[in-house]
Amino acid sequence: MLIDAAELRARLAAGERFTLLDARDSDAWRTATLPDAHAFNVYDYFIPDSTEQEIAAMAGVFQRAWQSLGTDSATPVWFEEETGMRSPRGAWFHWLIGRDDALILNGGVRAWQDAGGELRPGRGEHTLLAPQAGSENAVRFQRERVASREEVLHADGERTVILDARRASEHDGSFVHDCCARAGRIPGSRLLFWEEVIADGKFRPAAEIRAAAQKAGFSPHQRIITYCHRGARAATVYAALKHAGFRDLAVYVGSWHEWSEHQELPVAP
Repeated sequence: MLIDAAELRARLAAGERFTLLDARDSDAWRTATLPDAHAFNVYDYFIPDSTEQEIAAMAGVFQRAWQSLGTDSATPVWFEEETGMRSPRGAWFHWLIGRDDALILNGGVRAWQDAGGELRPGRGEHTLLAPQAGSENAVRFQRERVASREEVLHADGERTVILDARRASEHDGSFVHDCCARAGRIPGSRLLFWEEVIADGKFRPAAEIRAAAQKAGFSPHQRIITYCHRGARAATVYAALKHAGFRDLAVYVGSWHEWSEHQELPVAP
């Protein structure tokens, strides 16, 4: 699921086919990116209603956008300036539609340059993922990799646990985004701040991530549902735990933005 820059360069030179996907904004891509990389923004995409139908529609929107590039047979490789909250989210979208071969360039553009890779101006169209709700967009998806609002509500705290990837100030309710109706956290959720799984612009070694997760109260034997504000940081922690050997993982894509809007849902201050 991770590939370092030296390995990617060597495999490209050997003739392997990859589709390089720049998850940064269009200005950064147009200025300088990996050779022949496509600009693909999934960072700003979120759904306000995490029902089965809307998740299926989300998967369909992504699948069509990916297939429109015409490179479906090549291995997807997502990157950004350094590993952060954009490239893991792109890879997670691929995993959601069953593309288990999708990779994250660990360390992103900076690691590529450090390995001697050249950069070129981005050319072509910028693909921006935009919500298109409706059953006509729905496709089948890997159900175990995503959590609906209903599943989060019924998590038992033992076999299924909720991981909050936000800052401590968001978790304790002392800070709330202007777009959110309420402050606080999902009851029973435990904090593992997303930056704790990153060091020097790359994912930490698997053993360090496992230790951080276990210190926060998470076990590889549990189903772990990650959430944040709108799903991006949650995907970074999802990818980190996957790298560390955790297998039963899901992202609650509506995250706090959705949860806070539903006044009938409980909130822990």
